[in-house]
Amino acid sequence: MLKFLWAHAPQRLKYLVMALALIAGLSRDWVMMVVNKAAAAPVDQTISYWLPMFTVTFITVIASTFLYQVLVTVVTTQVVNNVRLKLIGGLLNVQPSFIDRREHGAIYHILTTDVSGVAGFTSTFLNLMPAVIFLSIAIPQVFYYSAIAGFFAVLVMVGGALSYHLQQKTMAKLNDDARALEVAYFERVSEMLRGFRELRLHQGRRKSFSGDLSRVLERLRQLLIKVNRIYETGESAVHGLKFLLLAGIVFLVPYLVRTDSVVTFQLLTLVLFSLTPFEQIVTSYPSVIGTLVSFLRIDDLSRELEDVERAIDKPSQYPAVEKAPAFSRITLKGVEARYDSREASSFTLGPINFELKRGEVVFLVGSNGSGKTTFMNVLTGLLEPTAGSIALDGKELAPEDMDFYRAQFSAIFTQFHVFRQLYGIEGIAREKAEAVLKAVHLYGATDIQNDAFTRIDLSAGQRRRLALAVALIEDRNVLVLDEFVADQDPDRRTYFFRKMLPALKARGKTLVVSTHDLAWLDCCDRVFSFENGQMTELPRTPSVEAAAS
Repeated sequence: MLKFLWAHAPQRLKYLVMALALIAGLSRDWVMMVVNKAAAAPVDQTISYWLPMFTVTFITVIASTFLYQVLVTVVTTQVVNNVRLKLIGGLLNVQPSFIDRREHGAIYHILTTDVSGVAGFTSTFLNLMPAVIFLSIAIPQVFYYSAIAGFFAVLVMVGGALSYHLQQKTMAKLNDDARALEVAYFERVSEMLRGFRELRLHQGRRKSFSGDLSRVLERLRQLLIKVNRIYETGESAVHGLKFLLLAGIVFLVPYLVRTDSVVTFQLLTLVLFSLTPFEQIVTSYPSVIGTLVSFLRIDDLSRELEDVERAIDKPSQYPAVEKAPAFSRITLKGVEARYDSREASSFTLGPINFELKRGEVVFLVGSNGSGKTTFMNVLTGLLEPTAGSIALDGKELAPEDMDFYRAQFSAIFTQFHVFRQLYGIEGIAREKAEAVLKAVHLYGATDIQNDAFTRIDLSAGQRRRLALAVALIEDRNVLVLDEFVADQDPDRRTYFFRKMLPALKARGKTLVVSTHDLAWLDCCDRVFSFENGQMTELPRTPSVEAAAS
C-alpha cells in the first residue's frame, strides 16, 4: 500500500514532506533534551543558556509542525485526486460490459469511500512519521537514564500494540462486512432514485422497500458498534498501560534501583513527551486495518483497468480525431460477440457477415432479445468481438485502432444519457444551435447557453430527441438509433421517417436504425432481421413486412 501511495503522491512534494517530517521529529527530541539538560543544570545556567535554547527549539517545533501539517493536507488531497482521476480515466477506456457486470454501488464506494479511506491513511501515515522519528531517539535515552525503565517502557508499548494486533482478523472481517453493507445501501439508494415514481405509486412496495433498507442500515449499525467496541477495548488498554508506565517509573524503578530525583524527573519528562507519539502510533492500528480492505478493492480495480490499458497500449495506424473522415464501407467478417451482465446469462451474437456502405439507410428488425442492440454495440466498437474481424475500407482494425473507428459514429441506444454540458462539442454557433433544436422539435422547450442545455428535465420522448440533437451537433458519418421512435407520438414518427431520415441521407449520412414499427420499411435501403443472435438480410419485396414480422 505504501508503494501505491508513493506512486500517486505529487513528485515535487513527497521529498519535501520527508524532509519536514525529519525536522519536525528531531525538533521535538531537541526540546525534550533541552528540558532534561535544564533540569540537571544550575539555576543561573538554566536561565542564561538553556532558556534561550528552549525558546529556539520551541519556535522550531511550532513552525515545522505547522508547515508539515499544511503540506500533509496538500499531499493527501493530491493523492485523492490522482487516484480518482486514474480510476475514472481507466473506467472511461473499458467496454460497457465491464461496467454492466459490476454493482454500480461498489464502483461508487471505491471512487468515494474507499479512496477517502486510503487518503485518510495517507494523512495518518504522514502524521506518524515525526512520531516514529521522535520515539527512535527518545526510547534509547530512556535506556540511557535507566535500563529497567527502558525495558518497562518497551514492554508497555508492545502490550499496547498487541491489544490491537490480537483483534486484527476480527476487525478486518468486520470492516469487510461493513463495506459490503455500505455497497448494498448505495445500491438501494440508487434504486430508490431511479424508481421513485414506482415506489410513490404503490404503498405496499414503498413500505417493503423501506423495511429492506432499514434492515440493511440496522445490520450496518450493529457491525459498526462491534468495530467500535473492539477499538474502545484497545483504547482502554492503551490508556491503562500509559498509567502503568508512569506508575512504574515513579514507584517501581526507584524501588528496584536507587535513583536520583533529578533522573526520575528526566525519565518522567521523556515518558510524558513519548506518550502522545506512542498513542498516535498504536491507536492508528484499527484505521490501518480498515484501510487495507479499501486498498485491496482499489488495487483489484486498478489491476483490471491496467490489463485493459495494456491490451490497447500500442500505436494506432490512424491519427487521433474527434470526427473521422468519410469512409466507403465497414465490413464485419465472421464476427461473434458475447454480452455478459451481472444479473443475466451471457448472450451470444453471430457469426455475423455484414457490410455497411456509406450513405445507406439500414433497418434492423426482430423481437426483443434477438440481438439487435448487441449488434449495434459491436458495430459501433463498444463491444469487442470474441471472433472475426472489423475492417474499415478494407483495412482490418486492431484494438488500438478502435478510438479512430468509434469516431465514425454517433449513437442513441434504448438506455441512453444526456449530459447537460456539451462535452467535446463546445463552442457551437448560435445559429446552428437554434437550427438543431428546431429540427428535433425542441426549440422553446430548452436552449443551449454557455455550452450547456438550459433544461434537461423533459419527457421521455423529448429527452430522446434531445439526445438526437447532440448527435446532430456531433455531425459524425454514421448515426445509430436503437428504437428511437418507441416513445414518440405518431406525428413525430412520421416526421422522423419521412423527413428527417431522407434529409440526413441527402447530406451523405449513413443510418442504422432498429425498430419494431414495420410500417416504415419502405424508408430504408436494406432490412436485416435478427433471431437468436443470427442476422439475415430480407429481400426488398412487398412481402418484406410479413417476413420481418
